[in-house]
Amino acid sequence: MKLKIIYGKSGSGKSTYLFRYIKDIIKNPSKIYIVTPEQFSFTAERNLLEEVRGAAINAEVLTFSRMAYRVMKDIGGNLNTIAPFGKLVLIYNILDKMKGNLKFLGKNMQNMEVIDKTLTEFKKHNISLDKLKNAIDNTEDKYLLAKLEDMYEIYGAYENSINAKFLDEEDILTILADNLKNTDIFKDTVICIDEFAGFTPQEYRVIEELMKITKEVNVTICTDEISASDKISMDADIFYNNKITAKKLMDIASRNNIEIDKPVFLDKAYRFKNKELTFLEENIYSNNYAKYDGEIENIKLFLAANPYSEIEHVASTIIEEVSQNKYRYKDIGVITKNIDTYSALIKAIFAKYDIPVYIDEKKDLSQNILIKYILSMLDVFAKNWSYDSVISYAKSGLIGIEEEDIYLLENFAKKWGIRYSKWYKGDWNFGEEDLDKLKHINEIRRKLITPLIEFKDKFVQSLSAKDIASGIYEFLIKNEIDKRMQDKAKLQENENPDLASEYEASFNIAIDILDEIVKIFGDEKLTFDKFASFLKISFTENGLGKLPAGIDQVTVGDVDRSRSHKVKVIFIIGVNDRKFPKCK
Repeated sequence: MKLKIIYGKSGSGKSTYLFRYIKDIIKNPSKIYIVTPEQFSFTAERNLLEEVRGAAINAEVLTFSRMAYRVMKDIGGNLNTIAPFGKLVLIYNILDKMKGNLKFLGKNMQNMEVIDKTLTEFKKHNISLDKLKNAIDNTEDKYLLAKLEDMYEIYGAYENSINAKFLDEEDILTILADNLKNTDIFKDTVICIDEFAGFTPQEYRVIEELMKITKEVNVTICTDEISASDKISMDADIFYNNKITAKKLMDIASRNNIEIDKPVFLDKAYRFKNKELTFLEENIYSNNYAKYDGEIENIKLFLAANPYSEIEHVASTIIEEVSQNKYRYKDIGVITKNIDTYSALIKAIFAKYDIPVYIDEKKDLSQNILIKYILSMLDVFAKNWSYDSVISYAKSGLIGIEEEDIYLLENFAKKWGIRYSKWYKGDWNFGEEDLDKLKHINEIRRKLITPLIEFKDKFVQSLSAKDIASGIYEFLIKNEIDKRMQDKAKLQENENPDLASEYEASFNIAIDILDEIVKIFGDEKLTFDKFASFLKISFTENGLGKLPAGIDQVTVGDVDRSRSHKVKVIFIIGVNDRKFPKCK
């Protein structure tokens, strides 16, 4: 049992060192596990295969979460977790029940997201209800006290809601730490922990338990040194937090009588291929920075009047780099702090320049045609067949009625003030002189409302979450909405493959969301309006991601989550005061 720390500044080859070490010991009998954050697991798997160049049967990439599921499966436990969008729905329901009783927090999307993040931080840092109550008892600031008291009530209600049915995803690392000693999966293995910026108290506990049962634990840390963590301050050193991480790991090892192997320091910067970038990396955060005296050729600044001219410049420069320097599009990356601001602009301008592009973003599903169809259908009942709700449903694009017939129905309904029970209480005969036209309008009306009436008739006596969800699923299948979405996807395959992928995935996502709502609320009685609110939250938060196509294309990503280590040219856009770098 031993701990080894591999450290060095950014680009010094820490991950490369780790994977080459794995290559050297791959034939040893001990199983090797590479542990990374979720967003880096794919990169780690690719690096493993590239380094080993063959079947890496004895090595495997895991995240801490996947490790937890592996352990619980081995010991016969069950991790029935609530999905992230399900957590938001549950928070919404708690706030709805508590309205009027909270002092500070209200039921809006911004507050729900704040509460969600706060509960996550409570879990990650082992803040129990008792610890929160103690903080309340020792707080004098009245504004902070109001917030803490609200969070205490919400936290308690949240824990009561989930404890009997399922787990918060943030609880599974605590469960992992408690149960590692009960399994032999990781006994006498080699653990390599890579790409973490730091660790939460939960993760430190897991690492501590791993140290006790494994042959060795190797951890990469981005820092220039690890021996002086008690001599530096947060304001004076950019690597302060990472040095504290190294110190905590060594303290854990010492406390458990774990051997601390000689740390490996990597002092060369391999990532930066020119003198300007090497110099910039060495001086950008230095208090005693130096001035670069050479000619600057590889770092360029462009002052744009607006985002449009900024992306125009990026696109024209990419064309120059590809044509003059013989770069491929995949050698070029674009990063920004706020990808939502630039996504549509990049798609439009890059298309004009014929630049293939992959944008690492999640698409909001709330505007998807299927989602709008489901929500508009529920709106008809929530708003008691109002004119706007029925017409919105008619225009959803999935009811199988010709567009000209929908407009004909809309004009007639507007002319004669059709609303509420007039939609379904018998045929219309409001003075229309053209009887054939009136007959046709009534045929359109019946085609529109018959499926709705059949759906509504299922809920004469019951409006439980389970019944509504089952009714929606049956409604979709009976009206062949799944097949219509597939047909729409096929029509878009060549013209708009992204939209085709969205159409293909959205039906299954919608069913998963219905299942999650049933899992949370079961037989609890709900109104159509409240059920629709749950769906809106779920559809908004459950974005649709996409994998890169693997072809020659420029990659655009968010600076906080995207990786661009392999590119030869990088564009940083949206560098504005207080936004990027972000001002705290």
